[in-house]
Amino acid sequence: MKLIEIAKAELGYQEGPNNDTKYGKWYGLNFQPWCAMFISWVFDQAGEVKAVAASGKKGFASCAAGLAWFSKRNKLVPIGQAKAGDIAFFQFDDDAQPDHVGIVVKNDKLTKTLVCIEGNTSGNKQGSQANGDGVYRKKRPYKYVMAVARPIKEKNEATTPTSTKVGNPTLCSNCGQPLPRGSDRPQSISIRNGGGNSRPDHSRTR
Repeated sequence: MKLIEIAKAELGYQEGPNNDTKYGKWYGLNFQPWCAMFISWVFDQAGEVKAVAASGKKGFASCAAGLAWFSKRNKLVPIGQAKAGDIAFFQFDDDAQPDHVGIVVKNDKLTKTLVCIEGNTSGNKQGSQANGDGVYRKKRPYKYVMAVARPIKEKNEATTPTSTKVGNPTLCSNCGQPLPRGSDRPQSISIRNGGGNSRPDHSRTR
């Protein structure tokens, strides 16, 4: 799969000072957290950037904006059905916002983990998982996966409504954002970092 091969070729890439990356330069938003810009760059190199055009012709730089866009277009799939080329949105804390994003390489259903290639993460468990220093291959338990999007569907593949159980929370009918855990009624959720324009993909700093 061309998309995965391009992502694999980036493994080991490391940022410069203050989030200086080629992905940020390409997107036009350098010196900012860049996990979503990495995803957008990979899809662009594969000739598929239109499939992730959540915030414009170059894709998206905000995890929240990306997730809302895919949700609105019915592009989310159950975590257990994730496959290579899908986009996984992660949540490492207890709020209702995605913290990080990566490209799925493999879904290990036996161990309930997704193997992903991610930008702006850490190569070990001690460093920041949502705002690290490079591109790494990571194994993420389902419990950290907020949602999985399938930007590119095969021609014979039907759209399947997503589960709202573990990992795929109920989404707001107004804005498409995940509702706070434990909430079962529609409500408006403010999108952190503005969502939808050229903003950082998350606000954490190392």
